[in-house]
Order: sequence, then structure tokens, then C-alpha cells
Amino acid sequence: MKKSILPVKIFISVLVLALISLFVYAQRSDESDTVRRIDDYSKTLNDFVRKNKSPHLIFADISDYEKQRWKKFESEKALDEFRENSESFSIAYNWQINGKIAVSNFTLSGESGDWVKYVHLYFREDGTLAKANSQLSTFYGNFSLLQDIYFDQNGQILKNTSKYLSVKTNEIKFPDKSNIIDNGDRINPFYFMTNDKLPYNHLLKE
Repeated sequence: MKKSILPVKIFISVLVLALISLFVYAQRSDESDTVRRIDDYSKTLNDFVRKNKSPHLIFADISDYEKQRWKKFESEKALDEFRENSESFSIAYNWQINGKIAVSNFTLSGESGDWVKYVHLYFREDGTLAKANSQLSTFYGNFSLLQDIYFDQNGQILKNTSKYLSVKTNEIKFPDKSNIIDNGDRINPFYFMTNDKLPYNHLLKE
């Protein structure tokens, strides 16, 4: 009488599932470790920015909503003087380490003053984007959207979190579909995968 091979098949199936689970766990663990390292790295860069309060490089888009035309300003004072007569709705403050942009802080806004978006981009030494942190505050629905996106060195997203808050109370608030539509593209993540893709990179050589 032949022995049943069913127990063997069950054992193999269980073993395969266990190996898959172990692989997935290890992968998630590696991703979590990478996210923690990125958080530590971004905190180090934040400390660097706090110690070096004046940005090393300042750029503003002076195109008046036409094709982007970025201009370099020698100082915050120079930018303020420019804005006395002509406004810019896309401004980027940058800090360099070893001659390369490590932090880019964008202030994006609309002419109506109904919304503003702050974006902090953290770049690794090799120029790849490690983290994009942003906050959109808008009166189109009266909410704020906080986003944190983590990237590996190949540009793959490791973690993406979003939180909606009330502009008035700072408590959790989920906007309805019409509010999302009213905010258009500004609700989408804003980032550049490498620092040489920044829209004013061509001005660095000037």
C-alpha cells in the first residue's frame, strides 16, 4: 500500500509560506531601518540649517505664472527689495554642504493668498532625494495637508504618510471630494529626485 504524499505537500506548502513571510518581514525591517536613518539624517540637516540661518542660495520664480523663469538673489534683503515692486509665488532657500545643495526649502503660494505650501527637500551626499516633507494650508476647504515621503537611493518610495488637519483647530479633518478637486495639482506631492533636477540648477554656475 502506497504512503500518502499529502502530508509532504502540506509540509512543503507551510515551509514555502514561512520562507515568504520571513523574506517579507526582513524586507520591511530593512525599510524601517532605512526610514529611521533618513529621519536621523534629516534632523542633522535641520540642525545645520538652524546653525546657518542665512541660506547659501536663494532663488525665486519671477515668471508671473508664465513659463518658469528662476532668478538668483544674493541675499534675503535683495529678494525683499525685489518683492516690493514685483511679487514671486515660488521661492526656494537652499543650504549647501561641500559645495552641493543638501536642503531646499520651497515656499509656494497663489496670487489670491488663499493657499500656501511649504516644502522641505533633503538630499544625500550623492545628490539623491532622501525625504520630502511638506505642508499645504488652504482656504479651499479650510484644511492643512501634511506629507512625509521617504526614498531609497534608487528613487523608490519607502514610506508615504499624509495627515489632514483643520486650519482653524489643528485637529484631524478629512476634506470631501469637492475640496480635493478645488485644490487641483497643489495637493499633489512636490519634489525633485536629485538636486541637479532642481529648476534653478542651471543658475548655480553663474
